[in-house]
Amino acid sequence: MVGSRDVLSALRERRVRFRTWLAEDEYALVKLVVGISVLALLLRLPFLGARPAHFDEGRVAYWALHYGETGSFAYRRIIHGPFIQHVDRYVFAVLGPSDFTMRLPVAVVGSLLPLTALLFRDHLRQTETVAMALLLAVNPVLLFYSRFMRSDVLVAAFMFAAFGLLVRFYDTRRPRYLYAVAFFMALGFASKENAIVYVLTWFGALGLLLAKVFVLPNGYREAGDFLRDGPSMGAIKHRVVGRFYGAIHTLVAPVRSFRERHDSPATVLGAYAGHVALAVLLFGLVSLFFYAPRGAGLEGIRHPPAPPSEGSVGLWQGVFEPRLFPQMVEATLDRVVDQYGEWFEPASEKTPDAYRSHLGTSLKALGYASAPLLTFSVFGYALDRLGIVRPRHLVPFVAYGGFVSIVGYPAGTDIGAPWIVVHTVVPLALPAGVGLAAVFRWGGQSLEMDDVVGVAITGLIVVLVTALVANVAVTNVYTNGDTDENPLVQFAQPEESTRAALETMDRVATANANGPDVVMYHGEKGDAYDGGEAFVEQNRSSWDGAYWNLEPTCLQWHNTLPLPWYFAADDVSAVCENSPTALGVAAMTERPPMIITQDFDSTVPRERLRDNGYTGETYRLRTSGYKNVFTVWVHESYR
Repeated sequence: MVGSRDVLSALRERRVRFRTWLAEDEYALVKLVVGISVLALLLRLPFLGARPAHFDEGRVAYWALHYGETGSFAYRRIIHGPFIQHVDRYVFAVLGPSDFTMRLPVAVVGSLLPLTALLFRDHLRQTETVAMALLLAVNPVLLFYSRFMRSDVLVAAFMFAAFGLLVRFYDTRRPRYLYAVAFFMALGFASKENAIVYVLTWFGALGLLLAKVFVLPNGYREAGDFLRDGPSMGAIKHRVVGRFYGAIHTLVAPVRSFRERHDSPATVLGAYAGHVALAVLLFGLVSLFFYAPRGAGLEGIRHPPAPPSEGSVGLWQGVFEPRLFPQMVEATLDRVVDQYGEWFEPASEKTPDAYRSHLGTSLKALGYASAPLLTFSVFGYALDRLGIVRPRHLVPFVAYGGFVSIVGYPAGTDIGAPWIVVHTVVPLALPAGVGLAAVFRWGGQSLEMDDVVGVAITGLIVVLVTALVANVAVTNVYTNGDTDENPLVQFAQPEESTRAALETMDRVATANANGPDVVMYHGEKGDAYDGGEAFVEQNRSSWDGAYWNLEPTCLQWHNTLPLPWYFAADDVSAVCENSPTALGVAAMTERPPMIITQDFDSTVPRERLRDNGYTGETYRLRTSGYKNVFTVWVHESYR
């Protein structure tokens, strides 16, 4: 029988081999983190296209496909940053438009996020770097929204990488990192407008860090010991005065050290000034590439769309005709300033009730889907501040940013949705990695001392955390991704069974050669008409008109999302009807393959549809609400 000593001996032998490999292979850490990144990709790709598109996914994907088909693009803050539109445009051109391909860029970027841990390797132990990468790979919030075509994971990954590269510049003083910072910051701003919040968070965290350095330079443990001794007034005065002079020394010492190790400040600043200027220029050029209009610009995305040749000065006109370049830059800048101004307005109008609601949504998602990471982040921060591990300024800096984001982001968003938690868990992965690595380190120390209890406790913690993360991933990421019971799901998500209707629609569009593929119907009029929920515009005279090129223009377009995305992606011909008599006649004579009605619409001629060979299946376009239930009627010749 194998005893506990034998198990400990086997574990100890494997630990020695692993540590020897880490010490002898200079690329061991990189190999481990790259392996974790590959694991992250493998976790994000399976069933990536299985869940029907969310409202936001369908809206942005529609415009990416529209851009690819018309060649016209203009930045609009309601669609968020242009990065994903540009990338998906080319992905659709190569792989075709689908739910899988529209989410693929986000999945790839999300899988690369663990690599950012390597940027902090000079400040972290090897085990802490690996632990941080692992948390970024398997955290359920990041896993869910890396499989979701929104820009939150994109902006979080790019801005966190920019911060890591800034740390690398601080560590090495190599100018090349300044250019990398500028490049990734440009990608971050091109992904979503709240990239500016990351910059503000960095300044806020820096202020808190400086306050900590000046007030508690030796950490909380030393301050607690001082207070427990019952100091006299003289001792307190001596401590305050000492802290004051210590703060001055803290400011003076780095300056003096810098002057001793370098040339004059003017020479150093002059040397870096050119690199900073070029880095800013790089940021501007990358941003210009993403934000500049294409084709007909705004006129090309309005209805009816103007051909690309009739547009204003776009990117490529400005590039290939230098005389037009200033005009293109001015047009782009004016558009960005205008749209960013509109983006800031909702946050300034936030009510206390809205804030509490958004905070509640955020805390629910954070507590349910990221409890282990949150716990380890508090644990890692406490270890650093109490001096149990070697104190490092990086740990509290990142922790401050993450902790403040918990209460800060709900105040800056106009929609209370669980995806804002992404911006909390990414920075908190660093202090959480410190905490998780400490558990492993203490387990290793217990193993060295043949402490069975210590090893068992470490093993229990690891098993428990693994089980919690795996359970949330299985039940809330890969399954149950369309219900209110899932704290990671936002309201505007169609139910999973809708996929069957969408597949039928695709098949119908391929098989049907005569007439429209789908008829969208809503017949209520007057006071009974609910313009906020109805699928079809009430006034037939407005069916051929729209401000934006939202096809089909006869729809209450945003009420029907994500259906217009599937109409466009699957080349489905869709028309509208609002007369029950006309619908009944069409069902009897023209027999369109599919008819879509809403269950709360009292005018739907259900019996007449059944009598003419139609069978209806009911689905839910949102996670709740009786007005979100709709029926897809399929003619018997297409079933």
